[in-house]
Amino acid sequence: MADLRTRLGSLELANPIIVSSGYATETEGAVARADEFGPGAVILKTSLINDDYVKVVKPYAEHRFPSTRAKFDSCEDGLMGAESLSTMSLELWAEWLVKHQSKFKTTLIASVAAVSVEGHAKGAKLMEEAGAKAVEILLACPAPYFKPHKYTMTQDEQVVREICTAVKQAVSIPVGVKIMPFSYLARAAREAGMDWITLGGVFLASPGIDLESLEPKVPGAVFISGSRLYKYVTCKALLTVSKMARDVHFSAHGGVQDWKDVAEFILYGARSTQAQSVFMLKGFKVIADMVKGLNDYMDRKGFANIESMRGAMVQKVLTFDEMVALYPATKGKIVAEVDESLCNGCQLCEEVCAFDAIKVPDGLAVVDESICEGCRLCVADCPPRALSLKNMAMMTKEAAAV
Repeated sequence: MADLRTRLGSLELANPIIVSSGYATETEGAVARADEFGPGAVILKTSLINDDYVKVVKPYAEHRFPSTRAKFDSCEDGLMGAESLSTMSLELWAEWLVKHQSKFKTTLIASVAAVSVEGHAKGAKLMEEAGAKAVEILLACPAPYFKPHKYTMTQDEQVVREICTAVKQAVSIPVGVKIMPFSYLARAAREAGMDWITLGGVFLASPGIDLESLEPKVPGAVFISGSRLYKYVTCKALLTVSKMARDVHFSAHGGVQDWKDVAEFILYGARSTQAQSVFMLKGFKVIADMVKGLNDYMDRKGFANIESMRGAMVQKVLTFDEMVALYPATKGKIVAEVDESLCNGCQLCEEVCAFDAIKVPDGLAVVDESICEGCRLCVADCPPRALSLKNMAMMTKEAAAV
């Protein structure tokens, strides 16, 4: 059986599936439910020290802050929402951690935000003193009340470097940072000595509309999360930053729905993955399914452990220039082919082919290889999956280098 143990900086995790900071880690009860199903780690709901929190929203009680109601709506395979930060300041989270941490077998990681460099450092120190095993700095949150503040959601590499350096100097426990998935931000975080880097963030969005009543389905929206479309933004970032250095610990966040998504992130260079929306949609019981699916896959493919699997795809993906360079050698050879046993004669391939290379004369698709450009659109569109491209083995880095 494959060994699913992995590392998040110096922390050893039983598996690479981390429950990220969010609604699913808002309360002790939620954290306890996650703990029951054995994730690699749980990141507590993000908050700020009280002195910073009052600068973005007024409290309704001592150290407690308002959230939004009617904030979630379904969005394809993910969620749309207007979720805010924790309703508890970091001071209250620290009190909670001191009292309850011993109840949990899963590694608990604090998530800290702030509107100042000093706030980040103080918040991290507070959670370290409360017993947090590690701290993740949140710099990829689209909360509207952060907008006027320089040291919150940022795409400024100097700001990332400044915050990460200050927090790293303030605590002795492992420190990670969650940033938008851009390679220059990852480099700045690495230079500041981060123990791990989480590539994450969300898409900003407006709420869906009930077309009959012409009313929004939720009063307002800030983000889309959980969608698999977002996963490939992170995959692209991983593809780029995984070449930075083998010793950098990357955690990937965005669009994880099942073990296949976890496997893809690892193959692109992540040591761990973070998920949130899937647990809100399906409950924490899916952790067991993810662990089993990943284990079975690794056994089937001969990966003994996470490290032997990590980054296996990085050197196989061609750049745009390499793909173009292979055009002359692959013209007329990488073309569509039909599995006649699957073709149902729906004619969709004939309709979508821009090169008129596919016809369905007698209820069966036929490819004219002399004009087929091997673009793969017909393969992507085919409902019964009867189409594929042949000679794809020609598309390799070795061939492009010739």
